[in-house]
Amino acid sequence: MNFNVKCRRTISDKIGFLKYFSFLKDSKLKFLLAIMAGILYGISSGFCIPVILKFSSEKVFSRADLPFYMLLVVSIAPVVAMTLRATFSIVNSYYLGFCGQKILQGLRVMIFDKIQRLPLEYFKKTEPGALITRSLGDTAILQETIISVSQEVVKQPIALLGAIGALIFLCYKHSNVIILLIFFLAVALVVFPIKAIGKKMREKAMGLQQTTEGITTKLAHNLSAVQEIRAFAMEESEVSFYRSMCDGVMHSVMKSLKYSILVSPLIEVIASIGVGFAMFFSYKTQIQPAVFIALTGALYLSYEPIKKIAELNNRLKSGSASLSRIEDLLNVPEKIYDPVDPVQVDRLIGNITFDNVSFSYGESGKALGDVIANLEHGKTYALVGSSGAGKTTMANLILRFYDVTTGAIQIDGIDIRHMKLKDLRKNISYVPQSPTLINGTMCDNIKWSNPSASFEQVIEASKKAYAHGFILNLENGYDTMVGEGGARLSGGQKQRIAIARAFLRDAPILILDEATSALDANSEREVHIGIENLTKNRTTILISHRFTMMSIVDMVFVLEQGKIVEVGSPKELLGQKNSIYYSLYQKML
Repeated sequence: MNFNVKCRRTISDKIGFLKYFSFLKDSKLKFLLAIMAGILYGISSGFCIPVILKFSSEKVFSRADLPFYMLLVVSIAPVVAMTLRATFSIVNSYYLGFCGQKILQGLRVMIFDKIQRLPLEYFKKTEPGALITRSLGDTAILQETIISVSQEVVKQPIALLGAIGALIFLCYKHSNVIILLIFFLAVALVVFPIKAIGKKMREKAMGLQQTTEGITTKLAHNLSAVQEIRAFAMEESEVSFYRSMCDGVMHSVMKSLKYSILVSPLIEVIASIGVGFAMFFSYKTQIQPAVFIALTGALYLSYEPIKKIAELNNRLKSGSASLSRIEDLLNVPEKIYDPVDPVQVDRLIGNITFDNVSFSYGESGKALGDVIANLEHGKTYALVGSSGAGKTTMANLILRFYDVTTGAIQIDGIDIRHMKLKDLRKNISYVPQSPTLINGTMCDNIKWSNPSASFEQVIEASKKAYAHGFILNLENGYDTMVGEGGARLSGGQKQRIAIARAFLRDAPILILDEATSALDANSEREVHIGIENLTKNRTTILISHRFTMMSIVDMVFVLEQGKIVEVGSPKELLGQKNSIYYSLYQKML
């Protein structure tokens, strides 16, 4: 690793958490209260307790007759000091814990928001398990880090400074500079293992999170292929492979644990050496018992924060590894975004123009080349061609899932790149081959396209989609839970729910991407009626390998290798025996 990279990482480790304090803009008072309580805790712990010990010890061991009030002060002073110390600790821990959770909450929402805006190609290159691990696993580690660090991050450094202040005060007052030198020498010796172990902790934490990401990805794959695994009798090999991955996680955990448990014993050993030397010189210099008790207390109260600060350092190294992985996700460049000065649009008419459009997916060659097409409002257009011809790419470009490489797509004469994404997409209804259903009620799933719709509007949309009848036959009608991914519904029923969504959205442009290709003949007939109703008075783009929907199509665009090679009505193209359309039609018979 070169010097510049090391410097950048070191700076990132130091300020990585600080930039997220912007999430505390509504909690500044709580944060300041927590800081003040932490400072007062540190002063009461590190400085006040040794001074009170000296004062009380002098009175107790003086053998003189103490007035009752003085005896009362000597007896109550430690109780008052410890009560205040405990109160400050509670206030500090609670409000810093609250602030830590506010930061974590803001970070989680930021991650989720970022996922909504990631380029689609990112999802093709990244396993879902990786996103789940970073969204949940890494934020869970950050949560542990924030909770543990917030309890001590202010208290322990101030307590250490207070204890050092007390040591300096006592040593200066009683001319015991040697004990102070012993303390600073011991602190210097402690720094080396803390630094070395902290570096190892970050490395091991990064390795642990990577192995955890692998195991999450494997679990996600397994859950998505349950039927195939059982059909091929792969259960035992899957368990065996998963066990080996779990062994890797355990190995990584034990490596991290080994370094984390080394810190405290090392500091205790070095601290005991310092205390031992302090006792030796205390005997040689005949220090007074009260002074010795106060110095011993100050030494103990200084080494305890050092130990906890070292533990915090390990926590921070682990947390910074998670934060680094999260920031890798947050820093993925967004390729599709709103224009700086968008054209204001409300409901579009739906006239679509492809003006010499070319597009390529990275370095994989052109997916579309010099496409020119005009789609008029109220007509239905079919995009046909073999797999990879560019049909879905054309639809994706209209939705601005990707931006054209050259040329432009216009709707009603406006370049879609000049519109807000929300304004563009609210004018488009999209019915995919495999609709996504949420684990909610039938009503919730239909309203997904228009959350503000009334129940009456949901029913009307369902009737138009020929879904109302089967919904009423369900156990709880529109309140029936569909199950995860619509597990309780057939393919045809899912498609009719998707069509009902499109009716409820009531957009002027409709895209049907292989909406009937996975259905059997009976289901397709039922869905066909709903689609035929849906296409009325809309600009409809129908993508299909099958020709059963051609009766509702006005114009066909035949694509081959990213180019439109034939244009005409289904009847015209079918009449041309040497056309590609005719050839595709023959293959479907």
